[in-house]
Amino acid sequence: MSMSDHAQLWIVGYGPGLGAALAQRFAQADWNVLALSRRAPAVPMPGTHAVLDVTARDTAQRLAALLAEHGAPRALVYDVGVFRRAPCAATGEDDFRACWEGMALGAFRVAQALLPAMAEAGGGTVIFSGATASRRGGAEFAAFASAKFALRGLAQSLARAWQPRGVHVAHAILDGMIADSARSGQHAARLDPAAIASCYWQLAQQPPGAWTHELDLRGADEPF
Repeated sequence: MSMSDHAQLWIVGYGPGLGAALAQRFAQADWNVLALSRRAPAVPMPGTHAVLDVTARDTAQRLAALLAEHGAPRALVYDVGVFRRAPCAATGEDDFRACWEGMALGAFRVAQALLPAMAEAGGGTVIFSGATASRRGGAEFAAFASAKFALRGLAQSLARAWQPRGVHVAHAILDGMIADSARSGQHAARLDPAAIASCYWQLAQQPPGAWTHELDLRGADEPF
């Protein structure tokens, strides 16, 4: 049975925290999972992994090859994170560019390659992972916040362009640090990756009559 025989989740920027939790949650519902990252996962995961660097010039060609091999995803999560923290005066252009390329330009490249295919296949859900810095730029977050602001603006534009064609575009503001492992049943300032994955799953199940574009998630005792 090929991957195209089941609904697919593509995770761009797969990692051991949220990425792993997403793979597990969707696989539990019999979805196929394609994890995309620059390096292979260090531990086994449910699904398939493929190498993808969204900052590379051949990203479009690489995504076209993956589409030809696997078919269009029903759900797409863009979870690429490039973190740089320093006072603006001490932030180098390379660090600023790295944030922008990973979290803004990369998202644009992925959306440009995949959203038309998703619409043609009948629609689906695209979720971009934001952060506190998507709405508030701290004194030492010039590179990170500017890229997250750009990602949020891109998500808004894509929602207005593609939702009439059946593609639900959502932006999730993850307000706080994500825990390395879930702490079930406890109030915790750190975000629980399994709980985030559950919320992303719910976004992917929303009917067109009530689509969420933006939501914010935080641990119960995270100040805001």
